[in-house]
Amino acid sequence: CPELVVLPGGTFTMGSSAAEQALDNAGGLDKKITDRESPQHSVSIKSFAAGKYAVTKGEFAAFAKATSYQTEAEKGDGCDGWTGSEWKKDKAFNWRNVGFKQAEGHPVVCVSWNDAQAYARWISLSSGKPYRLLSEAEREYAARSGSQTAFWWGKSISTAQANYDGTATSYNGSAKGDWRKATVAVNSFKANSFGLYNVHGNVWEWVEDCFHDNYSGAPSDGSAWTTSCSGDYRVLRGGSWIDFPAYLRSADRGRNSPDIRIFIYGFRLARTLLAP
Repeated sequence: CPELVVLPGGTFTMGSSAAEQALDNAGGLDKKITDRESPQHSVSIKSFAAGKYAVTKGEFAAFAKATSYQTEAEKGDGCDGWTGSEWKKDKAFNWRNVGFKQAEGHPVVCVSWNDAQAYARWISLSSGKPYRLLSEAEREYAARSGSQTAFWWGKSISTAQANYDGTATSYNGSAKGDWRKATVAVNSFKANSFGLYNVHGNVWEWVEDCFHDNYSGAPSDGSAWTTSCSGDYRVLRGGSWIDFPAYLRSADRGRNSPDIRIFIYGFRLARTLLAP
């Protein structure tokens, strides 16, 4: 089972302010992307347990071995990667071979939302515990860990704090840095105030919710929003090793179809805490 951290319940402001969005736009994000983060709204979260780390390649390998599960990349036409000039799917790429070197302690990638759901179902059945993906609200709450700044540690970012393209556009005066051009181990860098690792960068993480163009009508109780969706999309959070820093912010929202697999997509699990 993945190592979990129990997060306390609490209330936080979800989304980003006009001032933060202006910095995001200056940092390279299109206004259509930052508009997704409005309106800011209050959300109350019940205590729950979240994976201390993203699910690792080693953990996913145990699942595949136990169930003979084949991911959508393995059964289909592979996994998408960035060639340097375009996104291109390669049939040779899947979670076992992603086009760059990975150890068992790196986050599993090239997995779709559907693959993540299959893993959650398996570990729930095998453990007898209710594992699932985080809701989008839970994921932002977990990343913020009590903060309201762009990143849990503050308003700027460095490649000593997260794995992203440090050679790209700066964010809010952040110094440029390295670009590792691959994932790093899930226990890299410093944990946030809740004890969670790599909530910014390394890999985008699938969450339970379907995508909505903005937060109008969003639940205020932290539950996954799975009705009145804007197309056939699921939400991703956190940014990745290939992105520039504005994408790594706590409020940033990604989206893609549930069958899409890319070498920057992984996931983290949550567990509902049952009353004694």
